[in-house]
Amino acid sequence: MLRIVSRSRMLLASLVMLSTATVADAHFIWLLPEPSETGAPQVQVYFGEDASPDDPALLDRLAGLKVWQLSAKGEPVELVTARDGDSLVATPQGDKASSALFVAAHDLGVLDRGDAKFRLQYYAKSGPALGHDAWSAISAAKQLKLDVVPSIEDGQLQIVVRFNGEPVEGAQVVLASPKSAAEAATDANGQVRFPFDAAGVYSIRARYVEAMAGELDGEAYPETRHYSTIGLNVPATPTSFQHLAPLAQAVTSFGGIVDNGRLYIYGGHTGEAHSYAMKDQGHELLSLSLDGSGEWKSLAEGPPLQGLALVAHQGKLYRLGGFTAKNAEGEKHDLWSQADAAMFDLQSNTWTDLPPLPEPRSSFDAAVLGNSIYVVGGWSMQGEVDSVWHTTAWKLDLSTADPKWEAIPSPPFQRRALSVAAFGGKLYAIGGMQSEGGPTKQVAIFDPAAGDWTEGPELLGESQLTGFGSSAFAAGDRLYVSTINGDLLRLSEDGQSWEHAGLLPTARFFHRMLPVDAAHLVIVGGANMGTGKFVDVELIGVP
Repeated sequence: MLRIVSRSRMLLASLVMLSTATVADAHFIWLLPEPSETGAPQVQVYFGEDASPDDPALLDRLAGLKVWQLSAKGEPVELVTARDGDSLVATPQGDKASSALFVAAHDLGVLDRGDAKFRLQYYAKSGPALGHDAWSAISAAKQLKLDVVPSIEDGQLQIVVRFNGEPVEGAQVVLASPKSAAEAATDANGQVRFPFDAAGVYSIRARYVEAMAGELDGEAYPETRHYSTIGLNVPATPTSFQHLAPLAQAVTSFGGIVDNGRLYIYGGHTGEAHSYAMKDQGHELLSLSLDGSGEWKSLAEGPPLQGLALVAHQGKLYRLGGFTAKNAEGEKHDLWSQADAAMFDLQSNTWTDLPPLPEPRSSFDAAVLGNSIYVVGGWSMQGEVDSVWHTTAWKLDLSTADPKWEAIPSPPFQRRALSVAAFGGKLYAIGGMQSEGGPTKQVAIFDPAAGDWTEGPELLGESQLTGFGSSAFAAGDRLYVSTINGDLLRLSEDGQSWEHAGLLPTARFFHRMLPVDAAHLVIVGGANMGTGKFVDVELIGVP
């Protein structure tokens, strides 16, 4: 039976519990991945009633705590915990920490409270946002005798409790969401379900009493009480996540598009951040089936490029602009924006040159609206000459027998590293880096019918970096933007504001988020300031 109480009543009960029981019996270990002040990844270790900071002095009771990082492939990695002021943190290892689970175990020994004597063992677990396939793909059974696994089932939060790998019936499960609290006992399959009531951190605790006597350090005990917790980030609208075949090499600033059930990418930067050389620039058109079968295939080669755009129209792909690093590794940067444009025929697997862009252009974006390709933003780099920020925008009508680039009204901005999306018969130019003033969350809208630009709603987010290196596409009848913070934003139905649609499994920028169908988006490539570049390809469900 599910019992729901208000959060205030739960906290009041906790205070009473503190006054009548030991601190260890009223507090529990929690883990929660959170970026540090510098943006670097870290795992916070809490000791309290839920996955939030409590009295820092209580952290001293966790001496000897063991924390591991678990992945689907590879051995567990034991992490070192260290005090950082009033916090206790563990530092993740490697470049795939965003797809890992973190678990902890701590034996508090034998406790004698006069009326009861027992051994107390604590476990904790955390990881990516709810729905990420890491929760089902990674086993924590070897580290946690009492394991708790969350998932989304029929629009509800399902919890499965296992002891020594077997489902536990009758285990007590307590949940605290940002708005309320609930308690239930697991069924014969070790399962219990709770409704979602808000986005944010959910604190989940399971209890199981092992009625087996034992002895520890010469002290006998009649039973062991096991407690296992999860600190869980729940998106605003819970979605499904699935990993597809990873990239052979991590890449940023590439062109990407989905067409007829396949994902295509071209070019991009594979080297270290802010270091450019021709060998670190992609020159292949790669393809992956989105049905989950097969691996990446190389379809054709071309010039080494990054900061380009790739769009699709009527079964053909169009590659536009970008820049080439003419220097070798270790040499002084010699970067040249390109005006080249080409069409790739998916039937013959061949490139055909198109009329070049009216000026060399890189760090821009493009979108198809109707039968026309629109190009907006960016700049021109020509070796040692100062970069020129573009004030122009262009369209190429693909329905004409002899398509030529035509100017559209100049945008009321100069930006690069922006995202451009077609939606509702209009063109949205979102965020980017300004020629003056740094990054921005501003949005501009071009209406081809009216022939003018208007100001759109600003992106959500505290930092102007929210709009830097984002990706935007329409799926179904809604427009989505993925940001550097890992937020999935959605344009409101009236088009007057943005709303938070969920938390993405990984926070990226200079990536591509592309529509698969009305209910799914695929996220590929990109980087995170704290963890580096990604090879992960994630298929996510959206409302």
